[in-house]
Amino acid sequence: MDLGEQKQNFYQLVFPSHPNDWEVEEAMELLAEIPADYRRALLAHVPTIWPISHSLCFSFLGEGVKGASHWPPELLAEWVRQILARYEEAGLRAARDFMGDIEKNFLEPLHGNAGVAVDEIRGAMVPYLRGVSGLALDLAADGRGRLWTDTRTIYLPGRQRPFPERVDNLLFLRFTIILQWACIAEGIFHLQPRDQDFAVVATRYGTGPGNGRIDDYLACFPSPVLAGRLLLLYQLPRIFGLVRRRLPGLVRAVQPLCRQLLEIPAGRCGRRGDQVRELLRSTLLPSDPVPQFGDHQLSRLGESGGLSRFPDFYDRFADNKAGGDQVLILLLGDPDFSAARKRIEQTREEDRELFISRLAGWLEESQIRGQAEEEGTGGAGRADSIVLTAKAGNRAREKEVTPGISLSAEMELPPELTAVMQRIEADLGEVPDSYIEAAAGMAGRGRNLAAGAETGGLALPPAASFIYDEWDYRRAGYRKDWCVLAEKELPPVMTSFVPLTLQKYRGLIARVRRQFEMLRTTHRFVKRRRYGDDIDFDAMVDALGDRQAGFAPSDRLFIRLVRDQRDIAALFLVDMSNSTEGWVGRLIKETVVLLCEVMEVSGDRYGIYGFSGMRRSRCELFHVKHLDEAYDEEVRRRIGAIGPREYTRMGPPIRHLTRMLQATDARLRLLITLSDGKPEDYDGYVDVYAIEDTRKALVEARGGGIHSFCITVDQTAHDYLAHMYGRGNYIFVNNIEKLPLRMTEFYRLLTS
Repeated sequence: MDLGEQKQNFYQLVFPSHPNDWEVEEAMELLAEIPADYRRALLAHVPTIWPISHSLCFSFLGEGVKGASHWPPELLAEWVRQILARYEEAGLRAARDFMGDIEKNFLEPLHGNAGVAVDEIRGAMVPYLRGVSGLALDLAADGRGRLWTDTRTIYLPGRQRPFPERVDNLLFLRFTIILQWACIAEGIFHLQPRDQDFAVVATRYGTGPGNGRIDDYLACFPSPVLAGRLLLLYQLPRIFGLVRRRLPGLVRAVQPLCRQLLEIPAGRCGRRGDQVRELLRSTLLPSDPVPQFGDHQLSRLGESGGLSRFPDFYDRFADNKAGGDQVLILLLGDPDFSAARKRIEQTREEDRELFISRLAGWLEESQIRGQAEEEGTGGAGRADSIVLTAKAGNRAREKEVTPGISLSAEMELPPELTAVMQRIEADLGEVPDSYIEAAAGMAGRGRNLAAGAETGGLALPPAASFIYDEWDYRRAGYRKDWCVLAEKELPPVMTSFVPLTLQKYRGLIARVRRQFEMLRTTHRFVKRRRYGDDIDFDAMVDALGDRQAGFAPSDRLFIRLVRDQRDIAALFLVDMSNSTEGWVGRLIKETVVLLCEVMEVSGDRYGIYGFSGMRRSRCELFHVKHLDEAYDEEVRRRIGAIGPREYTRMGPPIRHLTRMLQATDARLRLLITLSDGKPEDYDGYVDVYAIEDTRKALVEARGGGIHSFCITVDQTAHDYLAHMYGRGNYIFVNNIEKLPLRMTEFYRLLTS
């Protein structure tokens, strides 16, 4: 086939488009150099790619010519699938980068010799990490391709390939994850510089005093980013020492890979870069010679954990080329001490609230048991104090905190309370007195459970709190004034969760936006108008009949298309119970981000609230976005702060949002719940009782003219969800990729 025939064939494939002749001719000249069967196979995929992107199609043909010598035509279909996936995920540039290296990006993964992707190993690696660390750590891909941790999540590059063999990449990735955990376990992110440490750097670099935080200390150095990397290198003996003690088998297995990396030339890093390599070698491969740093060995500098000699260490390696050494970044990553500090403070506050609420609940139960015993014995044997146990490891300590509240080794605490205490002690050294005093006040002074047999005597706490009934199916009646719900502000946090989610699902969001743009207005035909877009035949027949009968005919003979503005108010209720920890919580948060983006397109008013709590006396509703609040940076930060807290008592928040919607002036009012499973709470609010109360709250909402719907990620939720919400009023989603189509369908049905 000559060049002219090839061009005509191409024009037929892309009809009715008519691209530039010079672009087509250039592509056809390249195709003329490859075998005919391969050329036909390439052109067969043009109708698939051309409607998506013309530029992508020409790039595909240009790079596809190179593939003629790499693989048989049968592999083209898989290559095209992966190209389009990259394009959908990250755009034209990412797709071109993927096509640019066929061997590395396509053939090697196809034959199992690829780098390791976070999504591929997360399912197996997270349980391993949690088993080794004893912490509820998580793994996630970093959108900028960095390795770092905020002390709760370890972020990894999306795909790593430092070695040609997949098994080696898996082993090395495990080692780098464990090093990040060791940084957390050794307290690197909890370091507290002393006043004299700040004075040294202030004198040396001319910076102002800090406030005792490690990120402020590093900010005093000329290059804070370089200082963060070098601080991990400075502390590497401690970090690696923990790994060597806890996982000697992993260390032995990974040492050949570390030696292989360290033998790669340091490039343009210069003499200081060579010293970085020597220090890494001396720590990771102790059989090699140990370099010297003045009168002290480099490998000994960070063992004490102090920062007194760190400025000298920094000056020794204060070279961006040295600090940017590839092996150093591969092993220890690019730490973000500011993000870690904010996450530590957030976790500390969450643990404080969780400890106080759980201890208060336990104290309430102890008080109730003591009162029951007193009534049964006529007052004999009543305890004058409540004794608590605080055990961390094998230690037990006794400490008088407030009259009647002490810590001792006389009584075992519930496991969930002990776990929180151990986390607090690991973080702060001990449980602060203020925590226990607050719990004692909540249990004794904040509410009086013995005041009434039916209502529980709940006193309305200060701030924005509300009391609601609860349905008891066993006696077919309400428990009056049974639950207290408190409205709280969800403190915004500085996080990249929303931007990363928008980047991750960029193509998906674009598709859903197009679908929701069609829902902006409601179109309807109105009959019997004096003017309009078409003739109303029914009105015309009536007018002709009237005329024949001798009556004056009507002049309302037209149909008019009316475009009404939508008048919809939707509230999203987000489950923040502790069962949403891990991928479930991440999926729910990503769904919230997606919902916000498409609701902004539809133009409907919407609000977002999270809910959690523990016991009927402390149900909590967290404000994320009010109904008429703008979707701004502050709201995005609150979405980033959504996280697992306590239990799932669904009745009170549903009744509260029902009250809010009933006070809203809107033609259509929606209540949409995002949850991972059944309602339950600590005090017997489980199984049939919890399901029936939730169902009753939804029936009340329906009676108030509110449409309820549920988006759930619980794979076994279908039976009880149909009972609570009604058939067709819920969807099950375990993959956010499946959400847009189903979400568009149910939202159109709800709002039509």
